Amino acid sequence: MKLSVDSKQRVTTTCLMFLEFYKILMATFLVLFVPQKCEEEVCTITENFFKRDPAHLAALISNFTTFVSVLYFYHIEMKRENWCIKYLDIDLTKPNNYLDDEIEAYPKYKKQMNQLNKSYLKSMYASSTLLVINFGISGTAIGFDYVGTNTITTMVSFFLLISSKLYSAYVTGTDSVKKERALSAYMKTAKTYNTIDEDFRITETPATTENIVISVEEKTI
Repeated sequence: MKLSVDSKQRVTTTCLMFLEFYKILMATFLVLFVPQKCEEEVCTITENFFKRDPAHLAALISNFTTFVSVLYFYHIEMKRENWCIKYLDIDLTKPNNYLDDEIEAYPKYKKQMNQLNKSYLKSMYASSTLLVINFGISGTAIGFDYVGTNTITTMVSFFLLISSKLYSAYVTGTDSVKKERALSAYMKTAKTYNTIDEDFRITETPATTENIVISVEEKTI
């Protein structure tokens, strides 16, 4: 069975989303996955989970809250990407700004695109703020059971793991809102949805073509 272009894009996006889920877990549940000391040994994940001192409880609540926030951000991202796949298309024979003029004939789609772009950017800002707070709270709790450079390098690695994703989302979101375009969040070769999908494109009728010819003739006169 031959997959359509839209189906291939959805499969690619879904696979990448599953890989991203690993980043969410590692970078939000810090008090579980960052190495910590339990007496003279490194704690297991289970031991980290069942620590009940106030600092760890506060950090665990912060971890869960941040996880939900980032998960919601990915939900908005997937919703936006699926909308783009359904209603727009990537045509390499056309310039990236081709949609700027074409979408004016589709006010409904333009409004939906702009709303999704703004929601995407807002959810990114909210997640970024909570992640910074979460790293502060978790870092304080983990500091009480510090086990050397292994703790620091793991924390830094997890921070870079998620911050690179959020920076990419920031660039994609701000450019999309500013230029009123739909940059893909998952196709990393700088792909821009630059035309209306052929399934939703308005077909030019003979009357439409005739009106265009008359308009051109009037301008010439």
